[in-house]
Amino acid sequence: MTDWQLLAPDEDSLALADTARAQFRSLRGPAVMRAALDGGEPGGWETVADGGYADIGIPEELGGIGRVIDLVVMLEEAGRALLTAPLLASALAFRTQVAAGVHREDFRRAPAGFGIAEGAVDGGGRCRVERVHVLGGQGAAAFTLVVKGPEQVWVVVVDPGAEGVEAVGQETLIDPSRPFPAFRLGHETGVAAEEWRELALGDLERVLAGARVCVAADLVGTAAGALDGAVEHVLQRRQFGRAVGGFQAVKHQLADAYTAVERARSLVYGAALSLAAKDCLLANAVAAETAVRVTSLYTQLMGAMGVTFEADCHLFLRRAHQTGGLLGEPDALYLAAARIERRISR
Repeated sequence: MTDWQLLAPDEDSLALADTARAQFRSLRGPAVMRAALDGGEPGGWETVADGGYADIGIPEELGGIGRVIDLVVMLEEAGRALLTAPLLASALAFRTQVAAGVHREDFRRAPAGFGIAEGAVDGGGRCRVERVHVLGGQGAAAFTLVVKGPEQVWVVVVDPGAEGVEAVGQETLIDPSRPFPAFRLGHETGVAAEEWRELALGDLERVLAGARVCVAADLVGTAAGALDGAVEHVLQRRQFGRAVGGFQAVKHQLADAYTAVERARSLVYGAALSLAAKDCLLANAVAAETAVRVTSLYTQLMGAMGVTFEADCHLFLRRAHQTGGLLGEPDALYLAAARIERRISR
């Protein structure tokens, strides 16, 4: 029987959220994002590491602390603050390593990159991938890659400095504060993996479940931060002698946005509790749609100011669009969840 009280963060989780909110805001995410748009490089990993955030949600036997729900509330605050430190990429890497049984405590001493690609891994653990985009790949100490083959899938951890790892450029990003460079791995001879595990193709969604919860939590935070900004703006902006937020049409849009954020948050909490593949797919899809919807509303309610570089709304919109499709577009995720449900119901 499900303990429904577990679907709500307890006092310890809420205290963690308060601490993370204050610390992440001190890293001035919006300012760093603007600097990245002008060619600057994001940082902040030292603060994340010193705060122990990389250990949250990792099993105690592997040297970690806290539960997956603690990881969720922490990543939501990172999304709300537009954190630019590579915390999300590292969380995706570490949760995938744990799910595949290849995690080592020393991997958490430095930021990690994460990517999914088609390729092959031979019996000696040498990986060959023609092209893979690695979230957080710029400055990462290790890449965690989910490599999909025709009949199996591998989870590999590789050193970016290893022989055979070749950077092949980076596409123009709408959010440069989250680097997503492309690499080729061992085009001819393969790249030796530090750790690797071969799994059945049917295990793919099980392995990605924790990563999907992490992405969904970050997107819920992005949506919540945009909603906070929108409410603050309409309470201050005045037209026709009254605050814009007093108009019924604006109230209805913000109420709908609030309901959408709460729905997405509930789905993420439920997915964090179950870590079932279908739940995580749905949480990922709904959080992505909600983040794009609410950040777009924020831009709309800002009016003419919404198209200026100085307003924060475009930063939330950039983050939502780039992160929303990281592990697949919502339509594809809904389809995958439906296929799982169909198999279960038979």
